[in-house]
Amino acid sequence: MMGKMWRMFVMALMLAAAAAPARAVGAGTAANSLAVNVIVVFHQQIDEQAVETLHGRITKRFDVLPAVAASIPASAVELLRRWPGVDYVQQDTTVAIDSQAANWGVAETKAAVMHTRGITGKGVKIAILDTGVDLHHPDLSVAGGACLLSYCPNSYQDDNGHGTHVAGIIAAKDNNIGSVGVAPEASIYALKVLDRYGEGNVSTILAGIEWAIKHQMDIINLSLAAPEDVPVLKEAVEKAYKSGILVVAAAGNNGHANGAGDTVEYPAKYDSVVAVAAVNQDHVRMPYSATGAAVEMAAPGEGIYSTVPVSLDPDGRHDGYTYMSGTSMAAPFVSGVLALYKQQYPERTNAQLRQMLRDRALDLGAPGKDPWYGYGLVQAMPNTPPELEVKLLSANHGEVSFSVTPSGSDVKGYRVYRNGTLIEPLQTAAIYQDYVVKGTYRYAFSSVHRDGTESEPIGFMEVTVSDPYYKDLSVHSWYMPEIVYLSSQGIVSGYRDGTIRPYAAITRAEAAVMLGRALHLDGTKRETAFRDVDSADFASGYIQSAYERGLISGYPDGTFRPQQPITRAETAIVLSRAYDLPDGAPVVFRDVTPNVTGHDAIAKLAAARIAGGYPNGTFRPYQFVKRLEFFVFAARASNERFR
Repeated sequence: MMGKMWRMFVMALMLAAAAAPARAVGAGTAANSLAVNVIVVFHQQIDEQAVETLHGRITKRFDVLPAVAASIPASAVELLRRWPGVDYVQQDTTVAIDSQAANWGVAETKAAVMHTRGITGKGVKIAILDTGVDLHHPDLSVAGGACLLSYCPNSYQDDNGHGTHVAGIIAAKDNNIGSVGVAPEASIYALKVLDRYGEGNVSTILAGIEWAIKHQMDIINLSLAAPEDVPVLKEAVEKAYKSGILVVAAAGNNGHANGAGDTVEYPAKYDSVVAVAAVNQDHVRMPYSATGAAVEMAAPGEGIYSTVPVSLDPDGRHDGYTYMSGTSMAAPFVSGVLALYKQQYPERTNAQLRQMLRDRALDLGAPGKDPWYGYGLVQAMPNTPPELEVKLLSANHGEVSFSVTPSGSDVKGYRVYRNGTLIEPLQTAAIYQDYVVKGTYRYAFSSVHRDGTESEPIGFMEVTVSDPYYKDLSVHSWYMPEIVYLSSQGIVSGYRDGTIRPYAAITRAEAAVMLGRALHLDGTKRETAFRDVDSADFASGYIQSAYERGLISGYPDGTFRPQQPITRAETAIVLSRAYDLPDGAPVVFRDVTPNVTGHDAIAKLAAARIAGGYPNGTFRPYQFVKRLEFFVFAARASNERFR
């Protein structure tokens, strides 16, 4: 159900000032005059006496700019403009929002692909100048903020809904509920500059920009617009931009259906601001989206699903989510994408990140920059075609094979995605093999260039795998590929009940069988050198073969103890004897000293990245090994792809 749609604009109030007489205003005349709200900008230093002498009252002093917000008699405005040291006097206009009514934009901007690579906006600070943000919404985490209105009964809590919707587009959590934002781990700061009716003054916006500069924000999002130039606002956003902040604003919703004319509003029209137009799911400009030379980027702006306070949910469902449309919704997509850039390239300046927006944009409309779409649809990743030729070779017994051939000289490798998740950050092999349990999978490949940039993924290829299947092995298990690899090689098999039992302890006999199969040893049942291993035992042949090769040994009492679980140290000894591994450091783990049996083998496994330790720096050499651990160690030892 489509809910209420919103857009934000600034209503300009004409300054109704009477012509000022040549002489100074008398006390009685000034006292009876209509008071008006203005912003006074000084050349160098703030002169409060100028306002007070004309019977005015200062309501806000700005630190970033030599300016104050004040209430003065209308009849004194012209005198104040001529006061020594005053640069200009600007009316403090009223800001308001006007209504115009699954977040498809996150996928359309390719932000979802970046999330799979760990690029989520983490550590980037975004100031949202709006109606506040719902501080209790389960899908949002507000890092801080301020209410900059004169009356703030609930601090910067959103009592309108617009600001929370904008915040969700930028940074709704990736938590399997509601929607997910473009930069779900960005730090958002709610600056309440509009009241419950969506109204405020330019002075509150200036205060918000000043707060953002003082608190070293990375990005400012302004989903609002004014029809007329406000010089002091221009100065403020320029100050923010010069301080290293990226400023993003909605281009406005007053465009003509035919796209004629220059209708971009302020502050989006200023050079220091990224002006954002709105498009629908077909990448077509929304009929009301402003047009003009200042439009820099286009972003999703129709039917955007995002967060709202439950008490203000306009669609009647009261679930804390609704659909809204407009350039107010488009601007936060650009802010979110810039947060992804900032996390990925923290050393780059705001000007360089802004250029990345332009370079990566998907060109829409007329070729090149145009007044409808600017440089094009914002993209979280480079909009370059993959320079790869990929062919599916086979899909048998869990092994899926592709041939991958670079077609460009600047390609240093490729990345592999399975069902939208990155599984190979950089691969160069001409034949790529993946190992999966029974199921249907979608694979995509992208080329990685020598400068580290990545292409778009090549078209998804759907692959169906018929086996293997284990009841207790999921495709989401981190150890799944290693187990399937060993299964495809005939090294492991499951139990008769269809399980693999990954968390059960593995016995010495089972370990000998796996090792024997991996090394193609003779597994024919026969007499062994150990008095507790009968010739009829299922593992007797592999145990004897491994013993003859010097891979395993028994105990001083002549036993092998086949049903005893194998320890981590014993596993290291067996694998280091079976495979040609480089020597490791003498001591790698704090509980592995030269007195520990197998210390040199443990060092070898660690050096070869076959076995690691625990977060506390231990190896736990005498701990029994689970089946999944032995599977992973064995796969890594026999195939470097898993190391």
